[in-house]
Amino acid sequence: MRALATTLLVSAFLTAGTPPTLASDQRVAGRDVVGRLLAAQRVAVSEYPGLRARQAGVTADGAAKRREAAAGPPFLEWQSEGMGGSSRNPNAADYLRIGTPFNFPGQISKARALVRSAESWVVTARGVASLTAAAEAGRRWLDVATALELEALSTARLSRLDDALNLQEARYQLGEIAGTEVRQLNLEHVSESSRLAALRADFLMAEAALRELCGSEWGSVRRGDLEALTVVSRTPAAVAFSNEELAEGPVLRLASGDAELQRSAADLISATAWGRAEVEAEWERVPALDGLPGFDAWGFRLTVPLPLGAAGHRQREQARARADAADASLDAARLEAMREAEGALAAARGATDRLRALEPAMDDLPVAVHSLAEQFRLGAISYLAYIDGLSRFDRIVEETIDARRTLLQARLDLAVLLGDPSIFPLPHPVADEED
Repeated sequence: MRALATTLLVSAFLTAGTPPTLASDQRVAGRDVVGRLLAAQRVAVSEYPGLRARQAGVTADGAAKRREAAAGPPFLEWQSEGMGGSSRNPNAADYLRIGTPFNFPGQISKARALVRSAESWVVTARGVASLTAAAEAGRRWLDVATALELEALSTARLSRLDDALNLQEARYQLGEIAGTEVRQLNLEHVSESSRLAALRADFLMAEAALRELCGSEWGSVRRGDLEALTVVSRTPAAVAFSNEELAEGPVLRLASGDAELQRSAADLISATAWGRAEVEAEWERVPALDGLPGFDAWGFRLTVPLPLGAAGHRQREQARARADAADASLDAARLEAMREAEGALAAARGATDRLRALEPAMDDLPVAVHSLAEQFRLGAISYLAYIDGLSRFDRIVEETIDARRTLLQARLDLAVLLGDPSIFPLPHPVADEED
């Protein structure tokens, strides 16, 4: 079932996010990377202990709110008097009481509203927790993919420097150049070796972070995934987002659920500020004494709180303040979501412009690097010109990697905010529950 769900999700994602002119090899690469990414995200959702702990906490919080709606548990009380010595006194009596607190009609509606809010909040919060784990897996996936690209770039540069250093040493042995040129090139080689070691450490740290979430699926990240994801993901075309669009997303739905839960709790607190009523039934057994017959009797007690006293007024005041705080928190969440969406959209468009500017240089890069190496091998340019040229070319590649990383991160943020997996791959909530 999960394999079928993954296939359907990959197909739907590629249909929504792939331009009609996408080449067939790019479609294959896109389908492959989306499938691997979704598989890793599903492992994070189903197996990460931190997510299970968070969801259990959500369930516990929801149960606590539903408990607040209950008037309280019923009670059973037995009272026996006249105990003394080895036997009971002749006039000893027994009492059996059973009672329960209960909500008045006005309190019942508030309690039911709180239960409904809590149940809805639990479902939303658990779903958002799963989405957050999947999104975090996506971010860590991008970190590993970026680290792989940077490590590969540094490895290629070091290989070119190895070849150049061997060539310079041969020229030095022939007396064509001074030893200073060899030492300078060797210093550049040492510097790049140090940089490569640092990049490998970054990769290992990113790998460990992804493995924490995805277990064995962390190793499915490959070189080229950044480019493939850039092609098959998409940036929303909207110039500006509306509150309605964001309100449909999981982030604001959770914020709305939080606010509704707090308001419902505040309403119930206000309705029960002076306490709840209590009803009790009593059975009494009076023994026979001095010729008087014993008897059994039933009694009834009803306790109704009076709306008097400063404590109740202060509790209602507290409830009103909590309701106002819930409304203000929701307004703040809407503003924050709008800011984050606009920021992510700006970042995505900026990264797209960067890639558009870098694309011509990237297309010509293999030929330019080969030409530069041949010119140096033939002695047409100095080692300084060769190193400077390599640095410029590598800077273009680094800029491209960074722009792709920025673009994908922005699209991931937008997908989470809008709850739209066609923007960036995210597992469908229904598919997460399938076996």
